[in-house]
Amino acid sequence: MIIPCVMSLKPGKKDIIEYCTVDKRGYPVFRRVNFAGLQATVIVGHRDLDNLSFNSEDKVFICQFGPQGHLSSVGKDLEGQELTVIVHIPEEN
Repeated sequence: MIIPCVMSLKPGKKDIIEYCTVDKRGYPVFRRVNFAGLQATVIVGHRDLDNLSFNSEDKVFICQFGPQGHLSSVGKDLEGQELTVIVHIPEEN
């Protein structure tokens, strides 16, 4: 899907923003056991909390933390690139 406009993300109150790079196998170098099973929005490039926007030229992924706290792959072609990781922490009812 091509998004012809700039979109901004507004993280939830408990969401956490982290940064990491991609290894040669295409996996984010990021491990947090306490995030196992959670989802994250991943944007290629460094984004600050006050500028979580992207357009049709940006790569954005929805990733899952596995049982050991590793994020799912984003692809070998992104090796060495920085990622902005927004970890989605469920809101309590």
